[in-house]
Amino acid sequence: MKTITRATALALGLALAAAAQHAPAAHDQPASGNMTMTPHAGGAAISFAELKNTVTQLERARLATAKYQDVRVAQADGYQPVGPDIPGMGVHFVQTLELEPKGFDIEKPPILLYQKTPDAPGGYTLVGVSYLWSAAEGPDGQPLDPPFPKALAHWHRHGNICVLPNIQNPHGLSESQCREQGGHFVDQSHWLVHVWIWKDNPAGVFSAENPALR
Repeated sequence: MKTITRATALALGLALAAAAQHAPAAHDQPASGNMTMTPHAGGAAISFAELKNTVTQLERARLATAKYQDVRVAQADGYQPVGPDIPGMGVHFVQTLELEPKGFDIEKPPILLYQKTPDAPGGYTLVGVSYLWSAAEGPDGQPLDPPFPKALAHWHRHGNICVLPNIQNPHGLSESQCREQGGHFVDQSHWLVHVWIWKDNPAGVFSAENPALR
């Protein structure tokens, strides 16, 4: 996976905010304990070994990001808030420094998801993480060889993103129009998935939105 430049990180965060404003609300589903894993519609079959490995991965992610329950530690490590507080998604803290390792690392998510909590250290509570994946699109509309089983995790991308020098995110600009205004244009972002490992999500651990944050 390519490293994320500050401009790309800002573009991605703003794209998430824009997409969330037009996204349909997630449907609530009964909770059944921590880290509920709900397959997406039309999901592929999953083996016991894959399921067991996924749980192990998520436990590793929790151990590695436990320190970021204090948002000030995350900020010291280069994570910065990008975009507004989005209902169902919280605030995205993006690793804006070029510290992302090559390839997928379950213990080093490039994006942390926080919920505003006035009485928490630094004013935020850690609720989840997000991962990026760089791969070609397969015939099923999902990335090739993703790190999580397709029966559980549904990845998405954002395209035609323009971020101007003042961090505004106008819609409908072509690449040339964006560059004429001194903006940074991202024709298509990496694949993205949310993973709700710090606040249980009744819609599923890999759901794009968490109804508990509304």
